[in-house]
Amino acid sequence: MESSQSTQHFGELEKLEKSYSDLAQKLHKPTNVKYTLMWEFGTILQNCLPRGVGQESSWIDCFRSLFRKEKECKLCSATARQELGHLRRQANRQRWICWESDASGIEVEVAMLSGRSWKFIIGDTAKGAEVKERLAELSGIHYTELSLLCDGTQVQDSEVLLSSYMEPLRKQPPQLQLLRIFRPFALSCSTDCTLKMWDLEKGTCANTFRGHGDGVMSVAVDWKSRYAVSGSHDCTLRVWDLDHGICVQAIPVAEHAAFCIEFDHAAHRILTGSWDKNLKLWDSELAACVATFTGHAGIVKAVRLHWASRRAISGSSDGTLKLWNIEDEACAMTFEHGEEVWSADVDWAYSRVISGAMDGTLVFWNLKTGARLASLAGHTDAVSCVALRCPEGKALSGAWDRTVRLWDLQDAVCLAILQNGYAVTTMSVDWVHHTALVGSQEAMKVWNIETCNCEQVLGGHLDNGPKADSAGGSPATPVSVGHNEAVSCLVMNSPDSFCSAAD
Repeated sequence: MESSQSTQHFGELEKLEKSYSDLAQKLHKPTNVKYTLMWEFGTILQNCLPRGVGQESSWIDCFRSLFRKEKECKLCSATARQELGHLRRQANRQRWICWESDASGIEVEVAMLSGRSWKFIIGDTAKGAEVKERLAELSGIHYTELSLLCDGTQVQDSEVLLSSYMEPLRKQPPQLQLLRIFRPFALSCSTDCTLKMWDLEKGTCANTFRGHGDGVMSVAVDWKSRYAVSGSHDCTLRVWDLDHGICVQAIPVAEHAAFCIEFDHAAHRILTGSWDKNLKLWDSELAACVATFTGHAGIVKAVRLHWASRRAISGSSDGTLKLWNIEDEACAMTFEHGEEVWSADVDWAYSRVISGAMDGTLVFWNLKTGARLASLAGHTDAVSCVALRCPEGKALSGAWDRTVRLWDLQDAVCLAILQNGYAVTTMSVDWVHHTALVGSQEAMKVWNIETCNCEQVLGGHLDNGPKADSAGGSPATPVSVGHNEAVSCLVMNSPDSFCSAAD
């Protein structure tokens, strides 16, 4: 009787897991297959033609342009995350029922340093990842922030606990310890039309996000909500659910392809800058533009949004930075850098902003008065990205001259030069851990800012990701479309996005 009941429980679990997998696969499929096929067909023709024939502005480009934009960009289901989350919870609870009915299962106690603890039975097939899923629901802490220890050893996600730790698990409780940790992740986008999630601890691609029909130029992430927004040449903004790897909303933006982007999920606001010289503010819930900011005379290449104070800053190829009042839709102040502004960063609490330009110069500004506080020279090519750290009086810049430079803002001097080897297209910095993730056309590199050492090299979007393994790892995820797999933008998480209130 017990054996029959156990078989029934496992049968129900298999059904729920398949339902979850089927829905995730359905939502994960690209939505612009037509354009993908035309792009690949054009690439084949391009390679077959003699040298000099079929270059830019050729008939091939005209042919592709017919398919570049969808007639109607349909919105994905707004309830996709809820549906997937519900199925996952159902599958997890069914798994726990299976553990409870497993005659060979054992009761374990899991304790945290704070004193919180939980007791439950684990079955003989229970893996580390499945136990962490249960503890995530019990503790209210996100799965990625949990580390499980047994007898002082970290339990791997693919390990079957009763096979690997039988003796320690038979000891007096608590047999398992749960730690809350910070794990470094990054989300990158590329001209190959995809986004990729990177597990920087393992140095692997954890997931590939498909759906854009042209090169993805910008991405912004709200790590606490686990949502991201990307902008592409296909003239859509896409909102992504990072937990399930799916697009939950697609917003058509007409001729305003987002070159740069900022995102506040709690406020449902997206700020974009584009080749049309404008900034636009979008309501992500309504999928509508709620404000347009005009005034720049060139491409808007950098934006920063501070929704709490209803302010934004933008940098443009017209050689200026502009401070905007969101509520009045008006420019409050203009900063004259002089050369084309390619990058900018702001510390709103300290009222400071830094801009990087095409001629390799950087300027440090007082956001309240508009005064130049320092001019920084040293780069020999365009400054594509910059990060500001006012409490320590430092800034980090990356440029097309293949270097990353650390600056002392007080003395206006360069403290260190990191020889990246490739032209820097994008950069994200974790100042707490002294880490910079640098993107380029060829690769992504993790740098230690203190030691000036490159600690890790990732293949970027040329990397096909992890191979499928016996533990059920993700299969390879080859790039989908495009001649050039340059990493156009990336965002790394940091302790600022790590909630530490509970433990």
